[in-house]
Amino acid sequence: MADYRTEFPDFPAADMPAIPEGFADASWRNDACPSFLSEALGLRLWIDYADPLQRDHSDGSRYQLVPDSMDDDISDGIATDDWAALLAAIEEERAQVADVLDTLEKADGAVLQWQLDHNRRFANAMLKRGLIRSEGDVLIHPKARKVTDLTFTMAQPAEMRVLYTGDNEGPSIMLLSKLIANFNAGGGWYAHASEEAMRQELESRGWFEGLHANGHYLVLDLDHVKLEPHPDHPDNQVTR
Repeated sequence: MADYRTEFPDFPAADMPAIPEGFADASWRNDACPSFLSEALGLRLWIDYADPLQRDHSDGSRYQLVPDSMDDDISDGIATDDWAALLAAIEEERAQVADVLDTLEKADGAVLQWQLDHNRRFANAMLKRGLIRSEGDVLIHPKARKVTDLTFTMAQPAEMRVLYTGDNEGPSIMLLSKLIANFNAGGGWYAHASEEAMRQELESRGWFEGLHANGHYLVLDLDHVKLEPHPDHPDNQVTR
């Protein structure tokens, strides 16, 4: 984890204000000054030296709040020497993010873009920051699940015990959420495979097959196909 005191040992700790909630240290010694990142807001906070002579630009502002994503060319950055004004700007950003997410959540996770016309500019900024996603004209909550091509839901799926096996892997018994997390982390979705497709086929017929870098694989819903693994199976990762 980054630590500005290590990356900038000459930055006096007494000159560092209390960092706003949700911002994590993201300082790097090759930057001009310490920085802190809020993934929930998609914003980066820069805090320069209190002594202007220690700054790369002595006539520049001490505090800056900018979108972390280079793609966000909608939001304007804030540069100021007024810490209170910067904190107020952060709270305004929190309120606008919460408003967009609340609108999506109340609509089962997705709305047409015109339904956010009251906050369209900020919704587009959130889209560019990667805080929400889109499909065509539909804006989608980051936690929403796709049920059909036109339907989303905020309801979280029921957990499922699965057996996973492949050409060069397994067999292993685990919770589906763990398998999906492994696929997401390892880039295991190939061709038309996706979390939505896997869940739908497991729920409807009890099995799903696909292809990834390690070859073919098969996933079975143990309860759906009425298989009961032996609790002493060496790769049984499910607590029973």
